[in-house]
Amino acid sequence: MSLVLVVACPPQPAVPAAFGTEQPAPDLWQAVREEVPALREIASGTVRPDRLDRLAEDLAGDDPAIAAATSPAEVVGEVRRAIEGGARAVAVIPIAMAVDRNGGGDARRTDLRDLHDRLEHVGREQPDVEIRYLGPPFTDPPGLEAAIRALRPARSGEPALLTETVARAFEGDLDRFGRFVAALQAGVPEGTRLVLRGSAVVGVSYVTGEPFDARGPGTSDLDVVLLGEAAMGQWEPGAFYLPGVNTLPLWDGAPDVAAPRLEAARLSAQDVAGRPVAIQAMAPWFLDLRSGLQSTPYVILGG
Repeated sequence: MSLVLVVACPPQPAVPAAFGTEQPAPDLWQAVREEVPALREIASGTVRPDRLDRLAEDLAGDDPAIAAATSPAEVVGEVRRAIEGGARAVAVIPIAMAVDRNGGGDARRTDLRDLHDRLEHVGREQPDVEIRYLGPPFTDPPGLEAAIRALRPARSGEPALLTETVARAFEGDLDRFGRFVAALQAGVPEGTRLVLRGSAVVGVSYVTGEPFDARGPGTSDLDVVLLGEAAMGQWEPGAFYLPGVNTLPLWDGAPDVAAPRLEAARLSAQDVAGRPVAIQAMAPWFLDLRSGLQSTPYVILGG
């Protein structure tokens, strides 16, 4: 299993949630937000295996308590230690939720589901402690809702952000941008929403910190996300990181993971853009969750 962060807070007043249960006070999610730089460091691959045991010590302050673990048993142990230390709100975050290369096959997914089951057991033992697990099989709608509400980047969807993106990725050419969007729309199912994320929007790579097009004009790719069940149905059954949640990317290196019509649209859009284009499908809530954990806004293209 990949690295998992455990973020714990001391007792806080609970606040009502829309789902009819009580949620941890926002301080828990603020604590998670403060760990975004750590997520970026881990995503970049700069944390060596021999540093994993020291990661919590390096990154944690006095409040909240931060721990890192690499197996379900270790994660549960850290959660129990946090509870014994007085924590009444704990967030458990698999690093896979904050990075794009979150595959690992059936073994990793089995580990994460095992972790979910173990945490549910701890929750039954400790009914007064709020344990929020941000990983598969995603059976905690109140926890996800609270996390998304607290972590969603403020600028996502803003028109001004779209203007900046067009200037960066299309040299401000609105006509070319319009043809790019039209080329994508020609190959997606009706009702599909198009979103652009990644360095074209933020200006730098989430993983490396490298500026957009740092290696020359047209070298950085455009990361397109499709929202909608019909769009997700365009991918081959085995081409999912998490079934029903997010797909493998359709790009030059993997042109056969989705329907031919979608690949034709991608190639057409790539030709218009004059730079590589990659397409994924995601559940809308997962897009917001990932954007929050990465602190990277996105722009809505249409649909």
